[in-house]
Amino acid sequence: MHFTGDVVVGVDGSESSAQAAAWALTELVRGRVDAGAALVLTAVVRDGAQDGEAVKREKLAALRERLEALSDDVEIREQVLHGDPAEQLAAAGEDAALLVIGPHGSKNPAAGRIGTTSRGLPGHALCPAAIQRGEGDEFASTDSHPTSGRGVVVGLDTSDYAGVAALDAASYAMDSGEELTVIVGVDALGDAEAIRAQTEFDLTWLRSEFPGLTVRADYRPGDPAQILAEAGAGADLLVIGKRGLGRFAGMSVQLGRTSAQVLDEAQGTVLLVPFRDDERLGRRRLVD
Repeated sequence: MHFTGDVVVGVDGSESSAQAAAWALTELVRGRVDAGAALVLTAVVRDGAQDGEAVKREKLAALRERLEALSDDVEIREQVLHGDPAEQLAAAGEDAALLVIGPHGSKNPAAGRIGTTSRGLPGHALCPAAIQRGEGDEFASTDSHPTSGRGVVVGLDTSDYAGVAALDAASYAMDSGEELTVIVGVDALGDAEAIRAQTEFDLTWLRSEFPGLTVRADYRPGDPAQILAEAGAGADLLVIGKRGLGRFAGMSVQLGRTSAQVLDEAQGTVLLVPFRDDERLGRRRLVD
């Protein structure tokens, strides 16, 4: 998975957003984004908020200093916007390679479900959006993430959204030298033989697109969102498409039910991938 463009990080002064920024910096240092791409620290002043632009700029400057002490190989810029955080960050990321945010804002530091901005932003964003929720201190090193080596997980059905997510997850796993686990939901009323046949097609497809990829299937019964959240809890990264089998053009930038639930339940870093045209999808074989 290789991004083209700058990386925009939502910053609100919380340690959660600082960790997200450090995670994004590591992605830049590791070359997942084109050379010359910048890390854009972005704060949003809510309408009527008491902590105005001056306070936001002070917080951005403090975070920038921490990040520059971690690495001086990446250009770091700052910007302050005004309005609704989810809407403004989505607009800021319109031409970005990646949007990165933490799971909670400065007023919601407790563990558990994500905050309102983190929940609302991915559905509006047109670029991939990462909700950084990993373990450990991302400021420890830019050589790797604290969770590195735990593998990459992707949810896969027959939709094009899931196909694009699988391609990105496979690329990330290859770049990291990690194993890719494809999570396949098994419905008690579904056609088990067809599900396994499709999965074998998909594993063969991914191996052909990424020679040397280590990939395996994990068949799990139960609610898809819960399955994905549990599988991603011990992973370096959980990758999912914005929508699954229910995708249609009018909802192309909105989250599906499963994706929205995974955001709430996931305990690790989640990357939500929007649909894009990719010629490799045409080489994916589907069970008749």
